[in-house]
Amino acid sequence: MSNVTMPLSAAPYALVQGRSQLSLWLVLSLCLLLCLPGSPASAASDRPIDLLELSQAQLLFPNAQVMAKAEGELPTRRVFGDDGVVGYVFLSDDITAMPAYSGKPIRILIGLGIDAHIRSTKILEHEEPILVIGITDQDLTNFTDQYNGVEAYTRVRIGAHDREGYLGVDGITGATITAMVMNASIMKSAKAVSNELGLPLELENEPTMIASPATGAGKPLPAEEPIWVERWQEQKVELVLLCSALALLMIILFFQDWLVVHPVLFQRVRIGYLLFTLVFLGIYCKAQLSVINLVAFMRILFGGFTWETLLIDPMIFLLWGFVAVSIILWGRGVFCGWLCPFGAAQELIHKVAEKMQWPSWEFPGMVHERLWAIKYLLLIALVGLSLESMHYAARLAEVEPFKTVFVMRFNRELWFVAWAGLLLVVAVFNSKFYCKYLCPLGAGLSFFTRFRIFDWLRRRKECGKPCQSCAAGCQISAIKPTGEIIDNECHYCLECQVTYFDDKRCPPLVDKRKKRERREKRAIEVISTDQTTL
Repeated sequence: MSNVTMPLSAAPYALVQGRSQLSLWLVLSLCLLLCLPGSPASAASDRPIDLLELSQAQLLFPNAQVMAKAEGELPTRRVFGDDGVVGYVFLSDDITAMPAYSGKPIRILIGLGIDAHIRSTKILEHEEPILVIGITDQDLTNFTDQYNGVEAYTRVRIGAHDREGYLGVDGITGATITAMVMNASIMKSAKAVSNELGLPLELENEPTMIASPATGAGKPLPAEEPIWVERWQEQKVELVLLCSALALLMIILFFQDWLVVHPVLFQRVRIGYLLFTLVFLGIYCKAQLSVINLVAFMRILFGGFTWETLLIDPMIFLLWGFVAVSIILWGRGVFCGWLCPFGAAQELIHKVAEKMQWPSWEFPGMVHERLWAIKYLLLIALVGLSLESMHYAARLAEVEPFKTVFVMRFNRELWFVAWAGLLLVVAVFNSKFYCKYLCPLGAGLSFFTRFRIFDWLRRRKECGKPCQSCAAGCQISAIKPTGEIIDNECHYCLECQVTYFDDKRCPPLVDKRKKRERREKRAIEVISTDQTTL
């Protein structure tokens, strides 16, 4: 971000770095192209509903004997028992294709009785990262079993046990958003099918005469309030606090030159903001952004964009909106340095260690630069794996300790807890070790930093030639030996700007201050001499 002309000795470094970044751009662009939907000719001729077997229907209707072919605009299959039709089976994503956290719908097999009551449900397929690791099959079964016997027109909400007019069901610990999507998928699908078939039907009708999906006489369903609206209403207080905090951060950034010349005030503001990020965003709201968000957003864009999917988690939506704006204005460092809960935890831990005068260590410059490549390789691998399945991507994404620390709150298998704990311990001795070398989210955001508008981090012609004061104090080691700030790695902590304006720490300013003090001292001596002479 320096406006100092780069010396010729730095040109080879810049050329190699430019080529490396171009190569990474080409690799990720290829991955994006592969995400494009295939041609219709490549699609399977049979729909998933047509591939259902009788044994699967028997999981929902134990007395099922025969299952008819799929019929109707909303594809359903009649299930016959000893006395005729006992109900209908259908897939939630055929009826209500609501993308979940992964960007794809969750496929749930639903059994609906002729009395419009849900008999049973079973999750057949999903790509939800939170459900791949950390949530057991029994957890999912316990959740779906709550819908057994529920009438299709019942208003069901997660956690609304005491809300009048609603049936409350328990969510899934650590997977609230996914549970809300599954709830909406089950109930909206059941209601739509019941309406199309005209359920509940009069039971005195002959069983074999019960209407097929093709002959249903349902009425238009009234428009329902989207689930994201209720979610925003529930989090009004949290959203107000978040908006206030983001507004404060904007003020800090716009008036950074004034703030950094008051070092004590700046340190108090920064530590206070880091504590807010850690406690409120991370621990209380679990609003830690993840590389899975980036991958899922990419899949949503190429697989059918819907605002409802993005709006269903208001805290994450607002944070991503702010991050998008801040990247354009200042680069990705604003998020990494101010709004990442795990980054805040690492920085606060390291500050405490420095206060206690514990030893710290850094890798040599050459090793440090090569270790940067790890997070970019992880990002490329994650994007590539997501093209095959989010299951694979979610497993590799466990390199992020965020789910263990903030979502599951260390209530996980030992190896996940050990990994997260190890990264926090390493932060005692090496500031933000995970952020510097392993964070695929930071790698993904860094690609957009090149489009930033503002260049507000000040540099002097003496920076790097010979002064290394800012470089030595940079917690990310994001300043080249030649003095330029490496924008893709900078966390915008503003510590270098504190040094820049400090005439007791910045060597060029120290020299100017000493010269000024000598001049003032000589002037005082001259005045004293003159007064003595008089």
